[in-house]
Amino acid sequence: MTERSRRALFVVASARRSGNSETLARRAEAGLPGGTAREWIHLQDVPLPPFVDHRHVPGSGGTFPQPSGNEALLLDATLAATDLVFVAPVYWYGLPASAKLYLDYWTAWMRVPGRDFRARMAGKTVWVIGALSDEDPAVAEPLLQTLRLSARYLAMRWGGHLFGYGSRPGDVLTDAAALAAADVFFGGA
Repeated sequence: MTERSRRALFVVASARRSGNSETLARRAEAGLPGGTAREWIHLQDVPLPPFVDHRHVPGSGGTFPQPSGNEALLLDATLAATDLVFVAPVYWYGLPASAKLYLDYWTAWMRVPGRDFRARMAGKTVWVIGALSDEDPAVAEPLLQTLRLSARYLAMRWGGHLFGYGSRPGDVLTDAAALAAADVFFGGA
């Protein structure tokens, strides 16, 4: 894949617009190689209804209908990306609810006829950039494991993670180590 063919989708799962996670991700975005297409989607702008898993409902055939509305927008953007960047603060040791709901929909997308979701996800790279309000980075492990295991399940590559300290708005701007890491985060990808 050439650098020009890269397409990074930043999936913002924060409940606060322009929060610490997004601030850090925008800093890291500047380090993407030239020619990389970029798209930002705030999950709060494209809400999904609660996921209903009907794989085993009699008569469903284990498939899901073609998505429409926000679901179709998210599916199309996800499939078009080469790099999925989850922009997600650590909420109660895991992903924010909007990011988890987005992942729940992957269950359906694997079963939408003609979309070949699983095959088309293979080889994409998953990244996470976020903020945590604890000095101990181990508190992010449940979030990281969710994304690592999801990537592995779909034969995706793990690009890495970047976390900065941030509880109150703007805190991450005082985390010099996180800002320096953001500047080179995508450099080796």
